[in-house]
Amino acid sequence: MEYQSGAVRPIDSISEGWNLIKNDYWTYFLMMLVMGVIVIIAALILGTVNTAITRVLSGVLGIATSDSADVAKASAAILPQIIGQIIGYFVNLVVVTLSGVLVCGIYKSLSKLANNGIKADFSDLFSGFENVQSCFIYAAIISAIQFIIGVVMLFIAAAVGLSALGLGVAGLITKDGQLNPAIFGGLLLAIFAFVGVSIVINLIISALTAFVFPLIAERNLSGAQALSLSVKSGLANIGGLILLLILMFFMILGGVFACFIGVLFVAPILSAALFSAYRSVFGRVQTGYQNNPPPPPNFGQQPGY
Repeated sequence: MEYQSGAVRPIDSISEGWNLIKNDYWTYFLMMLVMGVIVIIAALILGTVNTAITRVLSGVLGIATSDSADVAKASAAILPQIIGQIIGYFVNLVVVTLSGVLVCGIYKSLSKLANNGIKADFSDLFSGFENVQSCFIYAAIISAIQFIIGVVMLFIAAAVGLSALGLGVAGLITKDGQLNPAIFGGLLLAIFAFVGVSIVINLIISALTAFVFPLIAERNLSGAQALSLSVKSGLANIGGLILLLILMFFMILGGVFACFIGVLFVAPILSAALFSAYRSVFGRVQTGYQNNPPPPPNFGQQPGY
């Protein structure tokens, strides 16, 4: 499937997205609201179960290693987190699949509106269940990637923590009980670097997977095909996509400052902006629908006229 390189214009995408949905804004607002409630409830229930299991394991291992060496205590602290990451993989699998199905419903509605001028209907939200298999495949792949990244970052954080523990004995605290500013500054720098790397990784992953659900919804691709094509087209438009995601972040931040409720009002615009960016890269889907009727037949050139 062909796609354009360097086609994403962040400001234009947001403007075109708003122009697309402005006459049906409240329908999309309701769709986003219901989708958010469903996904949040599912995530809270599954996340609570995951947290409870992790805490129980932490408590049991903490008691079992209370009289052990520091290495055993550190291992007992890390093991529940690894198990939590494993459980979190399946939690993320369910949440991403569910949210993906609902997002696909919204993109199907946006596609009908953009291509054929068909007004949005709230029932469109659930039309994405037609693509549940593709969403599940994508969720399995992306959850596995996030799991691996999470485990690696966990071990890095553990290494930094153990280093800090050693430094606390060796030199973080001076003889007069004061913090050593050089070592403390180094630890802060390591923490900021860790957070910065995490943000950059998440931003790149978000940019490369931005078109997965539109491709599933509008082009009816499988999860693996949509992910592969989204990554390729994302790399060809990485600068514009990252700038678009940053602008979207500031729009969300503005919604958070508006007593959090503002997020609900910008959410439909963000979905439409991503869809507009997707259309600028992949173009319009050719459908059999015609906006204008065909010309009438010319009976004057037939025999008898």
